[in-house]
Amino acid sequence: MRTQKVSPMPFFIVGILFLILFGIISWGVYFDSSWIRSFDLTWIDWIQGSISEGKTSFIMKITELGNMKLVIVLTIIIAIVLFIKRKFAEGLWFGGTILFCAAIGGKVLKKIFDRDRPTFLQLIEKTNESFPSGHATATTIFYGFIGLVLILTAIQIWKKVIIGFITVIWIGYILFTRIYLGVHFPTDVLAGFLYGTAAVFISIGVYLLVQQPLRHLLRKLNLVDKSETFERAENY
Repeated sequence: MRTQKVSPMPFFIVGILFLILFGIISWGVYFDSSWIRSFDLTWIDWIQGSISEGKTSFIMKITELGNMKLVIVLTIIIAIVLFIKRKFAEGLWFGGTILFCAAIGGKVLKKIFDRDRPTFLQLIEKTNESFPSGHATATTIFYGFIGLVLILTAIQIWKKVIIGFITVIWIGYILFTRIYLGVHFPTDVLAGFLYGTAAVFISIGVYLLVQQPLRHLLRKLNLVDKSETFERAENY
């Protein structure tokens, strides 16, 4: 059986492309461009045009599944499980991605742009910075990370398609809830999605580069690492 290494370069390329798109949105928001205002108002009118009490009650519950605090708690639980299974490299990779890209990176970006939240029709009250959306960032990185890894490690095409479809629909719906509830501009959630997607792809690229050196370091520390992500993908 021959083996073929998974190249990190395609992941870096895709990640950089999404980062460029994030930069375009960010530039428009920072300088309050007219096309940003037009884009936001158009989508707000469309999404908030069918508000109902029942729908709002349901959405208020669902939207919390993208809450940064919940994502951090779930990340800690998953990392602990991975460590218990002696998958130290994967635990550090997953936990590090959420910590640095979602929690810290998202907060830094919010402070840089310091954008006020929309005041049109807030169904729930939020007072901190608006851009990029913390929910959108956390949701995209956490669920997108898990979804993309499952896609890359799945063998059958139909499984890849189903996982990809469910992941995109779920992330898209959480992003939709933030606009519906009036706590974010559409460009807030779009920016969070673009930044989050870039973070996921670049994180995978970085892991592919440092996976073996990291596992070698762990062996020096007398930690037998059993991480196996992408190992199946290398065999053909």
